Amino acid sequence: MKISLLTALLISFSGIAQEADIFDLDISQLAQVKVSIATKTNETRATVPSTITTFNQAEITRLGIANAYDLLNFVPGFQMTRGDWVGAVPKEHARGVYLDNGYILVMIDGQALNDVSFGKASVYSPFIPTSIIEKVEIIRGPGSALYGSNAFLGVLNIVTKKENESLKLSIGENSLWHVSGSWHHDLSDDFHLYANFSQEKSDGNQYKSPLKRQVKDPYHNQFFELGMHSDSLSISYKYNANQLDQFMNLSGYSKDNKHNSITQSIGLDAVLFDYNNHQLSSTLSYVNFEIASSGMVLPSDFGVTENDFLVGPYWQTQTSGLKLDHAWQASKRLNVNSGIELVHTGQYQAGTYTNHFNSEIDLIVPSDDNFLGETKKLKNIPEFAGLRESRDVYSMYSQIKWLYSDVLTVFLGTRYDDVKGIDSKLSPRMAFVWQTNPAHSLKLQYGESFRTPVNNELYSNDDVTTGNPNLVSEFVKTTELVWLYQKEQLSTEVVLFNNQLRDFINKVPFSGNAIFTFSNEIDKNISGLESSVSTALNERTKITFNYTHLFDDPINASYKKFATLALDYNVEDWQANVNVLWRDSVSAQLENGATFNQGDYFLLGLSASYRLNDKQRISLSAINLANQSYHVFDPRVPTGEVPGQGRQVRLNFYVVF
Repeated sequence: MKISLLTALLISFSGIAQEADIFDLDISQLAQVKVSIATKTNETRATVPSTITTFNQAEITRLGIANAYDLLNFVPGFQMTRGDWVGAVPKEHARGVYLDNGYILVMIDGQALNDVSFGKASVYSPFIPTSIIEKVEIIRGPGSALYGSNAFLGVLNIVTKKENESLKLSIGENSLWHVSGSWHHDLSDDFHLYANFSQEKSDGNQYKSPLKRQVKDPYHNQFFELGMHSDSLSISYKYNANQLDQFMNLSGYSKDNKHNSITQSIGLDAVLFDYNNHQLSSTLSYVNFEIASSGMVLPSDFGVTENDFLVGPYWQTQTSGLKLDHAWQASKRLNVNSGIELVHTGQYQAGTYTNHFNSEIDLIVPSDDNFLGETKKLKNIPEFAGLRESRDVYSMYSQIKWLYSDVLTVFLGTRYDDVKGIDSKLSPRMAFVWQTNPAHSLKLQYGESFRTPVNNELYSNDDVTTGNPNLVSEFVKTTELVWLYQKEQLSTEVVLFNNQLRDFINKVPFSGNAIFTFSNEIDKNISGLESSVSTALNERTKITFNYTHLFDDPINASYKKFATLALDYNVEDWQANVNVLWRDSVSAQLENGATFNQGDYFLLGLSASYRLNDKQRISLSAINLANQSYHVFDPRVPTGEVPGQGRQVRLNFYVVF
């Protein structure tokens, strides 16, 4: 079904009463919303010992964002763009670091989505629908003292809806349609069932590739969650399936490109003991990741094969873990949290998804004699056998919160991780939080984080990459000075940070059969300024402005300056949001001697909604409303160019039950 911009229609049913209540809170009240991601104690934005950004359900809805990853564009110091390697998936720019190794830990309800094969969550879960989200919490900076590897330059925790009964239906440009809903049921005063589901599909925008082929960027996402919770027990199952075909994969554009991924998880949280200022809780988790991805790496235009040569991973990995956490309120001024964590993770399938394969010698060979007639999934092949490795991680951590005086709180913590057979790391952190009055907070924070090499970097052995088993963990030492000011209608935050980045892994040319290998070769310091101002001009209008300025060049060409401006307007039954994303120009020298250049650009977003009654709302939302044409630099792509996402418009109608 093709529809124009003027006839785009979105119908959504959602928590309207709750959104309206949150919108009515003033800025200082919003700042008192509790956050839990950065500490084991109950803190607000002013008292938490980390640099934090949060989004509630109403804020996410007003921004008109469909994919949770895109929220990072509205976080100081961070950007999320579309990159390419194993499919055109989201890639993070975190405080001047733009590499492809997974430097942000992504969690849903505290359960990690980063896997052991690629390290980053977006390969297996490139689309997480915002329609099922209650709130999002983001640590800007190191998080390994609590969460271990991958909590390197940031942590993104997505909290799903637990007490919502709603439905959402959507249609939009490019045959977009969406349906999602939430449900809960009280089994008793203490036990509650809940469920969330979402399905979204789009034919995508049209793009012209370097080979003058017309391709689109369609996607199809499915999400389902079923859970039960009480004051002392929580159990949930989540399923997330994604399909990203055509467009880019392994730097090639083709209508035959495939990218299918499935993430399934089971989580159990239980309070085992709660008495006399002591609480012992446990977490059991299991996550299974599967990917079947195939990209065009050798076009038929080159004359080597009659048909395009497509290849990619058909891999499965799994992670299981047990965590015990003990909380002790030793006195009115002293809280102690400590715990242990055991994790087993590994890759148990290492096959390929290709259309050229020689079964006699079990090798991928791009020649007409080995053409399979179609792209096929081969479960395990000798060429990738080295990737079928597992690892055990043993961790212990402790944190002290000490109210030194009425105006000074001290946080001290550390975590030790032993990745058996690979590396071990100690990740300390400390923070001093001064609150001379309720409006002002001054924080001095220091933390260290690490990222352990993943299977692809350690054990790969194919025509493209050869792993390096001698790699050691990357680590960063971060110092931050934070000033936070909060009054009834004004909130201001200024952050000065310095990252000492050591032993960063990058690809390097290889003299053997493969094109490149990996090496710990980057040591670099990156400092910067992050600032944010949110002010209510009157009872109807609020403006939020974020600006980031890096004082040093990023790792790989990326944005040194970027900003967002969001204007919210609320009158009676109408709500509107206009937001602008600005990114600085980028220039990069390519390996072939050419130069990538992209001037600075603006992306315009819009969301406008009208409340029909207490239970129903209709809205129109858009990202890249002006359909701005731009490219994002990706060092893995020969031309450096990944086309930015085109316009996406949808009209919304919400209802609660």
